[in-house]
Amino acid sequence: MQCDICYRTGGYKLPFLCPVDARNELYPARIRNAQILLENDSLQQEINDLVSKPQGDGSKTTPHKPVSRYDIDSASSDRLIAVDRTEQIIIKADELRAKIEKAREEVAKKKASIARRKSELASATNGIEARRSRQIEEVEKSIRMTKYKWNKLQGTFASSRTYLCGEAAKLYGLRRRRSAGQEEYQIGRVGIVDLRALNSKFILPTASPAQISTALSHVVHLLMLCMHYLAIRLPAEIILPQPEQPLPTIYPLLASYVHRPQTSSNTSGQNSSSLTGSRHEQPTQPRARPLHITKPLPILYNEDPVAYSLFIEGVVLLAYNIAWVCRSQGADIGEEGNLDDVCDIGKNLYALLLAPKPRSQPSSRVSSNNSTPSKTSNRTTDNEEKKFATEPLMGRYSHGTTTNSLNSAEGTEFIKSWKLTSPRHLTDTLKALLTNEVANKEWEIVDENAWRVNDELGVDGVVIGATKEGSNMPAHLAMQQSFMSCRTVVDAVEVGGRVDEPKIPGTSGWTKLKPR
Repeated sequence: MQCDICYRTGGYKLPFLCPVDARNELYPARIRNAQILLENDSLQQEINDLVSKPQGDGSKTTPHKPVSRYDIDSASSDRLIAVDRTEQIIIKADELRAKIEKAREEVAKKKASIARRKSELASATNGIEARRSRQIEEVEKSIRMTKYKWNKLQGTFASSRTYLCGEAAKLYGLRRRRSAGQEEYQIGRVGIVDLRALNSKFILPTASPAQISTALSHVVHLLMLCMHYLAIRLPAEIILPQPEQPLPTIYPLLASYVHRPQTSSNTSGQNSSSLTGSRHEQPTQPRARPLHITKPLPILYNEDPVAYSLFIEGVVLLAYNIAWVCRSQGADIGEEGNLDDVCDIGKNLYALLLAPKPRSQPSSRVSSNNSTPSKTSNRTTDNEEKKFATEPLMGRYSHGTTTNSLNSAEGTEFIKSWKLTSPRHLTDTLKALLTNEVANKEWEIVDENAWRVNDELGVDGVVIGATKEGSNMPAHLAMQQSFMSCRTVVDAVEVGGRVDEPKIPGTSGWTKLKPR
């Protein structure tokens, strides 16, 4: 029969889930018990009839078979089997009742647990919106306070970096002088060379290869010190003087900041023999570009074109580094893609470190009263962020901080917005400019006072006392000599006036054109 609770048809193979299923499970056993009882009653009735029948009755009766001992034993055994089965059914019924009671207890416990959890949930959700909004406000306030402190510390770091860079530039003697309507930049009382005038056509007349190398060395040391203060990694790696290489060198952009073996041939960059040797010994190792020369560029161009090209590439990479730093720190360098603005190293370095800009003294600590925004800090924080955004860029962007990092996505987009010309293009343009100057210089520049020294000129127009001529010549005219005549006296007198050295006969003197 079908259960009224679970709506299942009963069966002995199905587990019971309710009292009706248990009752259905007991029905077959009850029916069999009833059948056995009925059979027992019928047998008992037959026995009684046989026993109660009189012996001497002569009436006609139906003949009966005599009851044997086997029949009695069989009936007794059937009765015992029925009793045993009844007991088993009763035991199973008791077990089912116990299971049902246990299941009811578990259901009651689950109902109580569910009710308790519902009450706890109701008490927990009571006022949850207010608590959630309050917690969100506290977190937002903490975030605003942290951003405010970060901005304050970032401003302090920027001012400290700017102050340190400015003081380092002053200690190195970086300054600007105006003479004859032109600006001259010096570092350590040595003039900083404009790369367009490396042929000594527009730079100071007293500049010599040694002075050019000294100025570049000072610029490199000051630049690396300021990059240490600003925590900036230059695009072109600069190698400071080392025991095996006493002068600074620089690597191209693609060869910078890569692992390389420390060998002397890897850092040498002046002698053509060493350059050739390093090229054959380690063809895969990049060569460092020198930032020093020992001869004037026209002479170096004729004698060692490889060293000439490496030096031009090195100074262009140095100028590119300075322009890159100026652009990252918000210093004005004019047009980013203009060769004249990029190659003016002294002007760009002065604009980066000492140009007039709002720069405050660094404070030792941030005041606690000024480090926390007010309660209505949404508008205050926005105003502070706008204020920090309008401050100068000097010292803000670097590779050593998480805020305003040049390594972040914001810094990458900031770098992509620049329009700096590639160093390769700048190198080619500068080489073409300097080569054209050397090729087009056919006549030497002679001061009018030189014509008065006619008593020292021979008939063939050759000065007999070259040492005297070089020592008496004014300092501002020494670098204006023609490079055609300079090559004849480079072993005797250094351009710009050197100490006298032993002269080889036939090499002393210089050629001067006589007036027609």
